[in-house]
Amino acid sequence: MFENNQSQSRWRPGLPVLTAADHADWTQWRKDRKRQQQRDRRARYPRIDYYPDGDALALIDSLRGPCAGGDASSVLNRIVMEWAEATGTEVPPE
Repeated sequence: MFENNQSQSRWRPGLPVLTAADHADWTQWRKDRKRQQQRDRRARYPRIDYYPDGDALALIDSLRGPCAGGDASSVLNRIVMEWAEATGTEVPPE
Protein backbone atom coordinates (compact mmCIF):
# COMPACT_ATOMS: atom_id res chain seq x y z
CA MET A 1 0.00 0.00 0.00
CA PHE A 2 2.67 2.52 0.97
CA GLU A 3 5.48 2.45 -1.45
CA ASN A 4 8.88 2.81 0.12
CA ASN A 5 12.15 1.47 -1.13
CA GLN A 6 12.43 -0.88 1.81
CA SER A 7 14.86 -3.22 0.05
CA GLN A 8 17.60 -0.69 0.95
CA SER A 9 16.25 -0.07 4.45
CA ARG A 10 16.39 -2.20 7.55
CA TRP A 11 13.70 -0.21 9.38
CA ARG A 12 10.11 -1.46 9.13
CA PRO A 13 6.82 -0.12 10.54
CA GLY A 14 6.44 -1.37 14.08
CA LEU A 15 10.17 -1.41 14.82
CA PRO A 16 11.81 1.25 17.02
CA VAL A 17 13.62 4.16 15.37
CA LEU A 18 17.18 3.80 16.66
CA THR A 19 19.58 5.31 14.14
CA ALA A 20 19.71 8.32 11.87
CA ALA A 21 19.08 6.00 8.91
CA ASP A 22 16.05 4.55 10.73
CA HIS A 23 14.76 8.08 11.32
CA ALA A 24 15.19 8.98 7.65
CA ASP A 25 13.38 5.80 6.61
CA TRP A 26 10.61 6.42 9.15
CA THR A 27 10.22 10.03 7.98
CA GLN A 28 9.87 8.91 4.35
CA TRP A 29 7.42 6.14 5.31
CA ARG A 30 5.35 8.61 7.34
CA LYS A 31 5.20 11.12 4.46
CA ASP A 32 4.20 8.38 2.00
CA ARG A 33 1.56 7.12 4.46
CA LYS A 34 0.09 10.60 5.01
CA ARG A 35 -0.08 11.20 1.25
CA GLN A 36 -1.88 7.89 0.72
CA GLN A 37 -4.31 8.66 3.54
CA GLN A 38 -5.06 12.05 1.96
CA ARG A 39 -5.67 10.44 -1.45
CA ASP A 40 -8.01 7.90 0.17
CA ARG A 41 -9.86 10.68 2.02
CA ARG A 42 -10.29 12.75 -1.15
CA ALA A 43 -11.59 9.69 -2.99
CA ARG A 44 -14.25 9.19 -0.28
CA TYR A 45 -15.13 12.88 0.19
CA PRO A 46 -14.88 14.79 -3.10
CA ARG A 47 -14.27 18.49 -2.76
CA ILE A 48 -16.36 21.09 -4.55
CA ASP A 49 -14.93 24.60 -4.77
CA TYR A 50 -17.75 27.10 -4.64
CA TYR A 51 -17.63 30.89 -4.74
CA PRO A 52 -21.08 32.22 -3.81
CA ASP A 53 -22.32 35.61 -4.93
CA GLY A 54 -23.17 38.23 -2.32
CA ASP A 55 -26.78 37.17 -1.75
CA ALA A 56 -25.92 33.47 -1.47
CA LEU A 57 -23.07 34.27 0.90
CA ALA A 58 -25.38 36.34 3.10
CA LEU A 59 -27.84 33.42 3.28
CA ILE A 60 -25.10 30.90 4.07
CA ASP A 61 -23.64 33.16 6.76
CA SER A 62 -27.06 33.69 8.31
CA LEU A 63 -27.41 29.91 8.74
CA ARG A 64 -23.92 29.34 10.14
CA GLY A 65 -23.26 29.14 13.84
CA PRO A 66 -21.08 27.67 16.57
CA CYS A 67 -23.13 24.51 16.91
CA ALA A 68 -23.43 21.09 15.35
CA GLY A 69 -24.52 21.59 11.75
CA GLY A 70 -23.44 25.22 11.74
CA ASP A 71 -20.38 24.79 9.55
CA ALA A 72 -20.45 25.86 5.89
CA SER A 73 -20.53 22.28 4.56
CA SER A 74 -23.52 21.35 6.71
CA VAL A 75 -25.34 24.55 5.75
CA LEU A 76 -24.77 23.91 2.04
CA ASN A 77 -25.88 20.28 2.42
CA ARG A 78 -29.07 21.44 4.13
CA ILE A 79 -29.78 24.04 1.44
CA VAL A 80 -29.27 21.52 -1.37
CA MET A 81 -31.41 18.84 0.28
CA GLU A 82 -34.23 21.31 1.04
CA TRP A 83 -34.08 22.50 -2.60
CA ALA A 84 -34.26 18.90 -3.83
CA GLU A 85 -37.28 18.24 -1.64
CA ALA A 86 -39.01 21.47 -2.68
CA THR A 87 -38.52 20.77 -6.40
CA GLY A 88 -39.27 17.06 -6.20
CA THR A 89 -35.77 16.14 -7.33
CA GLU A 90 -34.98 12.57 -6.41
CA VAL A 91 -31.75 12.13 -4.49
CA PRO A 92 -29.80 9.13 -5.79
CA PRO A 93 -28.86 6.51 -3.17
CA GLU A 94 -25.25 6.45 -2.01
